[in-house]
Amino acid sequence: MMHCFSTLPRTLRAAAGAVLLVAGASHGAFASTASTLSTSTAKAANSAEKSAEKNAEKNAIEHVSGGRYGEVAMTRPDGTIRGFAVLFSAGEHWNAADQTRADALAQHGALVVGVDTARYASNLGAIRNETCHKLYSDAEALSHQLERQQGSNEYFAPIAIGSGTGALIAQRMLSQSPANTMAGAVSLDPSTKPLDARFAPCPADPTLSRGKGLPGFFEQGVTASQANGEKVAPASNGAAPRVFAANLSDADKLATLTAPHLRAQTESEEDVSDLPLIELPAAHPTDMLAVVISGDGGWRDLDKTIAEALQKQGISVVGWDALRYFWSEKPPAQTSHDLARVLNTYASRWHAKHIALVGYSFGADVMPFAYNRLPDALRAKVSYMSLLGFAPDADFQIRVTGWLGMPASDKALKVRPELAKVPPSIVQCVYGEDEKDTLCPALANTGIDLVKTNGSHHFDGDYNALAAKIIEGWKKEIAARG
Repeated sequence: MMHCFSTLPRTLRAAAGAVLLVAGASHGAFASTASTLSTSTAKAANSAEKSAEKNAEKNAIEHVSGGRYGEVAMTRPDGTIRGFAVLFSAGEHWNAADQTRADALAQHGALVVGVDTARYASNLGAIRNETCHKLYSDAEALSHQLERQQGSNEYFAPIAIGSGTGALIAQRMLSQSPANTMAGAVSLDPSTKPLDARFAPCPADPTLSRGKGLPGFFEQGVTASQANGEKVAPASNGAAPRVFAANLSDADKLATLTAPHLRAQTESEEDVSDLPLIELPAAHPTDMLAVVISGDGGWRDLDKTIAEALQKQGISVVGWDALRYFWSEKPPAQTSHDLARVLNTYASRWHAKHIALVGYSFGADVMPFAYNRLPDALRAKVSYMSLLGFAPDADFQIRVTGWLGMPASDKALKVRPELAKVPPSIVQCVYGEDEKDTLCPALANTGIDLVKTNGSHHFDGDYNALAAKIIEGWKKEIAARG
């Protein structure tokens, strides 16, 4: 890893994917206090200093002005940049142990900037024309400039990461941020003491739509001794904090929590501009991604409404217009290949851990064929498949007779043998009680979740209820997977 520094602008602009690491003091205050290091602590500090010295011998270190942060230091990953990190010192001032944390993140691809926490607090406290501070804006401005100067092929918006007091800063930064500005936050052993008054975070702008929870993912970790001795609030999504062994270093803990959210476009994203896709990123995203393939009428009514309902619940959605895509014949192998491109691209771009495939009518019929032909590793990431208005036969080209309710063509493929290859626990089959051409009732006692609704092929128009059923079944399967 090479260390370098760059001049920063004050420009602000929303985007997604940088990493902000706030590793603040675990006991809160920034006032100077004298303490005596124990022998074990001194050894750990000495080890960290030696590690930093070795890195310094290999890498050039520079210092430049970093706006309200003051002087900043940057550690660049050896390979492709996967995210952007602003690392606040664990104590009052930047030291060798802080550099060890920066190195651990850089090993996972983060571009890490080192900030002296006490200096930042002092600079904010000296500002007289602000009653509160938009902390996220300092990280955003910094990420814009440094990523441009470092030649990153894509922009990564901040992920706030912190320990101790830094954990409080990280969560406050995320909670005050507008949508699509910060990707999320990671908190480790948050301090139980109040945040230094000089940080004075502004409340969230009431004029902006914020939805439920935080405007990004939030991961929290605690050390075993602290988990047993102190009450730690659950994450905004209700998830319990991850408990780490006491003998694991803070650098390793933060890297473990952060690494899944670091990624490189060149490794996983592909050009999907040739596909008829509709992007519906959630304003306050979870780690769930749904790909919704429409019926043969195109992206309208039922498919569109269900996708928007999922989006409102923090699930980012990629809509797929079947009318345009299947206007010309697309064999199962090609459909699956294109689905793989979509999954690779958007799971990476939107930091998704859990993927659901949702199909309506025509889109439902082709879905098992596409799923079964995915690469093994990618197929394993699909945790749910919801099939709405699912028929016994699948065509892979739009037909006028299909719009008229005529039977499938002579080229249509039987769906049930293909569905038998899909793990039944991940499949949900939704049908209307008045629907005639549906395969769902024949799937009773197979382990597939059958959902019967009122109405026929359009389920009496209660699309929000359908979205709720999809989410309920999906979350149940995610929980079962552990």
